[in-house]
Amino acid sequence: MMQYWINHHGVQSGPHDLEALKQMGLTSATHVWRAGMSDWVKITQMPELQGIFTVVEQPATAAAPQPSEAVTGQPIQPQPARPQPAMPQAAAEPCPPTNMVWAILATILCCLPLGIVGIYYANQVSKLYQAGDVEGAKSASETGAWWCIAAITIGVIWRPIMMSFTGA
Repeated sequence: MMQYWINHHGVQSGPHDLEALKQMGLTSATHVWRAGMSDWVKITQMPELQGIFTVVEQPATAAAPQPSEAVTGQPIQPQPARPQPAMPQAAAEPCPPTNMVWAILATILCCLPLGIVGIYYANQVSKLYQAGDVEGAKSASETGAWWCIAAITIGVIWRPIMMSFTGA
């Protein structure tokens, strides 16, 4: 949804959506700015806003206030409301377990190749959760756990077999 900042009768406000602008009683003297524009323009120069303002004639002797100058005389660029960073759904759901300790132990003590895959998935859990992908984090947690189980199982089976061949 497009958001607009306006300067109407010398008062700057925003952001406003199109429906709010229709309710404001704007005039052709109103200046508008939106993200992607380099400077303010009159509302009459914005095709998407045609029909939502009243045309008024300004006296030629009165200088229209420039929307880019505040009462202090300092140039102003409107600052669009920045979207808040996506909060990981921490309030709704806690981060799933990473299983990093199990992955490291499985790698060192049991089966190096399978343990490394477990470490990879354990590392992905936190990254996905912080990016707001709770379902992806849950999937990575579960997948990493299965790789740890596989590494431990192979290690438990393989170690006695190897010991019987080496005579240790």
